[in-house]
Amino acid sequence: MSQRVTVAVRNATVANRYRYIPSIPRWFYSFVPFKVATGGSSALVSLYLLELGGSASTVGLTFALASLASMLGALFWGRLSDRTLRRKPFILLGFASVPVFLALMAFVKTPAQLIALNTVYAFFLASTLSVPIALVLRSVRKHSWDYGIGKFNEISGWGWVLGLVLGFFLSRFLTIPQLLLTFAAISVPSIFMGKAMIREAPVYINRRSIAAFGNYVVEKARYFPSFILHTNFSLPRELRWFYLAFFLFWVSAGLYFPQMPVLLTERGFGREMVYLALIANSAVAALNYTCVSMNMGENKGGTLRKGLLLRAGAVVTVIMGLFVSPVLLPLALASYALAGYSWTFIGVSSTAIVSEKAGEKEKGSVMGTYNVISLAGYITGSALSGALISGVGFGGAFGLGLVLLGGSLALMRK
Repeated sequence: MSQRVTVAVRNATVANRYRYIPSIPRWFYSFVPFKVATGGSSALVSLYLLELGGSASTVGLTFALASLASMLGALFWGRLSDRTLRRKPFILLGFASVPVFLALMAFVKTPAQLIALNTVYAFFLASTLSVPIALVLRSVRKHSWDYGIGKFNEISGWGWVLGLVLGFFLSRFLTIPQLLLTFAAISVPSIFMGKAMIREAPVYINRRSIAAFGNYVVEKARYFPSFILHTNFSLPRELRWFYLAFFLFWVSAGLYFPQMPVLLTERGFGREMVYLALIANSAVAALNYTCVSMNMGENKGGTLRKGLLLRAGAVVTVIMGLFVSPVLLPLALASYALAGYSWTFIGVSSTAIVSEKAGEKEKGSVMGTYNVISLAGYITGSALSGALISGVGFGGAFGLGLVLLGGSLALMRK
C-alpha cells in the first residue's frame, strides 16, 4: 500500500513539474530565417572589407561604429516601442532591414561605402535586440520569464549556428556579393512569418521591474548587447569595481574578436576557415550553456573567474600560434572554440551577480548601465585594435588583451 502511495506521489510531483513548463510561443520561430541570415552574413563584412582593399584598422573602425550604432539603436527603438506601446512593427522593421541592407552591400565598390551601409544597418537591426525582450515577457507568465528568454535565445542561437554552417559550405562556390544576396533572400520568410505569428501586446512593461537574465546562448559581439534597459550611473558601491573589471574585459574582447578573421585572411586561409572558426565558437557555447546554468549554484564569483581564465587561455593559444606558424590554424580554431566555451561561464554568472547586487527597484537601471559600460569597452577595444596591429602587430594587440584580462581578474577578486 505504501509503495502505491509513494509511486502516486512521485507521479503527481512529475506532473506538477511539467504542468508549469510553458509552451513556446510560435512567434519565436519567426526569428529562425532572420538568425540564419544574420549569422551566416556575420563574417562577410570583415572579409569583404579586406577584399575591397581595407586593413586591420578599417575592420576595427567598422566594428566600433557598428557597435555604437547598435547601442544607440537599441535605446532608440526600445524607448520608441515603450512610448507607442507597440512591439510588432519594430520587429518587422528589423526583419526587413536584413534583405535590404545585405542586398545593398553586395553592390558596394569601396570600403567607405561598406562601412557607411553597415553602420546604418546596425542601427536598424537593433530594433530586433531590445524590443523582442519586452514581447517575450508578454508572451509567458511572470514566473516563467527566465525560461521564456532562455528558450528564445536558444532558438535564435541555433539559427545563428545554422547560418554559419551554410556560409561554410556556400563560401566554396559563391563570391562574397553572391553570399550577401543569398542570405538576403534567406531572411525574407521571417518578415511574412513575423507578420502572421507575432501578436501585438500593447501593454506597458515597467522595465525597472525586470530582473537581469543570464540566458545567453552565443556571444554575438557584433550585436552586443542583446538588450538595454534604462541607465543610471549612480551605482551600488560594490558594483563599481565589478563594472570597471567588465569594461576591461570588453576592451580585451574588442581587441580579439574583430581581428581574428583579419589574422586568418592575412595568413592565407580562405573564407571556409573563418567560417569554421566562427562555428566552433558559437556551437561550443550553445552546447555548454545549459550545463553551466544548472551547475553554477551559489558560486557565481568562482564561475565568472573560471570564465575569465578560460578566455585568457584562448588569447594565449592564438598568441602561441603566431610564434609557431605551421600550427597557427589549429591553434586559432582552438582559441575561438575556447573563447566560446568561456563566454557561457562569463555571460551567465555576470548577469546573475549584477542582479543580486542591485536593489529590487534598481535592477533595470543597473542592468542597463552594465550593458552600456560593456559595449563602451567593446567599442574602445575595436577602435584600438586596428591601430595597434598596424603599429606593433597581432602579437602586441592580443598581448594587451591578455594584460587587460589579468587586470579584470584582479579587480574581480577585489
